[in-house]
Amino acid sequence: MPKNQSTAAQTARRASRSGGKYTEALRRATTSEAPRTPHVLRFLAEHAGNLYHLVGGIAAAWAHSGQRVLLLEEAEDYWRWTMSGVFERRPRNRRKKETEPAAPPEPTTSTLWASPDGPGVLVHHTCMWEVRHPSRESDRGLPRTDRSPLADAVVGALDAYDVILLLPKSAWSYPDRENATAHVVLGEINVFPDADCRTALPGPGGEEKGVPLSPEQSAAVLRERCLGFLFGFPSLPIRLDGVIWQSNGELPVDADYLAGIDRDMNRAGLRPLGWTLCERWPDQHRQLPLDQMKDPSFVQRYQPVAERLRMALDSRPAGRN
Repeated sequence: MPKNQSTAAQTARRASRSGGKYTEALRRATTSEAPRTPHVLRFLAEHAGNLYHLVGGIAAAWAHSGQRVLLLEEAEDYWRWTMSGVFERRPRNRRKKETEPAAPPEPTTSTLWASPDGPGVLVHHTCMWEVRHPSRESDRGLPRTDRSPLADAVVGALDAYDVILLLPKSAWSYPDRENATAHVVLGEINVFPDADCRTALPGPGGEEKGVPLSPEQSAAVLRERCLGFLFGFPSLPIRLDGVIWQSNGELPVDADYLAGIDRDMNRAGLRPLGWTLCERWPDQHRQLPLDQMKDPSFVQRYQPVAERLRMALDSRPAGRN
């Protein structure tokens, strides 16, 4: 447990300096003095390569507002680690070349940012999430996997943090019902659906024209285009705590149009948690922006969506997934 503790008023003042409202922050800080089970959050996304800035910004915004945040990242993809170097190209006699399995990477822990006068801290921990058991094969003859390393890492962090973010190396689209207590969808928008059936008109200008979509129609397209991966899970249904949208280009619509989309998402059971805008091709693709997460200007960009997400998590029953 961090040594630096603060009163509810001090926590509220730090939150107000980060862009939040003092009265709302004071109310939350006062009610949060009672012990509460930390949130173990798992983001869901079909393709997560361009979403690491969004995840890092949310985590940094929480830490800068006085939360103790742990980024629990998978050190290496299980399948790549177990298969890499174990089997080489087979010779003509089709016999397997036996080699020693590679040693798993050691866990690492680093403090990315810590408040000088309060409990806010952002820690990054990497470790293997799964181990293999060659002696216990599945029905298809593959080694069974044991996810106890991830479970142990989560349990060991519960007493020290307010929020734990689970960041896999791959398979962002699959929920983690064993360890996560909350799931939030990240929808990535490459081309915003504000018009239908764009057609190149004859003429020297090569003008493109499309039929405008209503906010409700745009919401339906976004669900099908960006959230279609949610409807293919072969296992039990999962309770989603909301959806955050990230556009990789300037939005061609105004705030009223986005509000209409949010209302339709709410009607469909997807709680809207905010809209974000990022660069089309981030410098650190598939990597957390570790250096920028210390920059107050970077953190400020993600403060509104982080605030809405935190309120959504705090309003849900503790421990429910």
